[in-house]
Amino acid sequence: MDLSRIARHLAQVADKRRDFELVPLSERGIAIVVILCGCPRACGDKEEVRARAEQSLVIAGESLGGKPVPEERLRAAAEWELVKNL
Repeated sequence: MDLSRIARHLAQVADKRRDFELVPLSERGIAIVVILCGCPRACGDKEEVRARAEQSLVIAGESLGGKPVPEERLRAAAEWELVKNL
């Protein structure tokens, strides 16, 4: 699982749409935090991370929000989930 491809894809979506931006976790007023975890255990899905934003979107291994998603559809599914929650 190449999480950097997902991160780059979401950055491109933000650049194209211009109705949201990617910011560091240290910013205030974050609407959605995207938590990218390379393994299915979702080790990065921590309360202190989720608490920094109103909503969270967890990508762990080949799952999105705890539901399995084929790797080839993961980028598009992550984009759809992010955009629908704006």
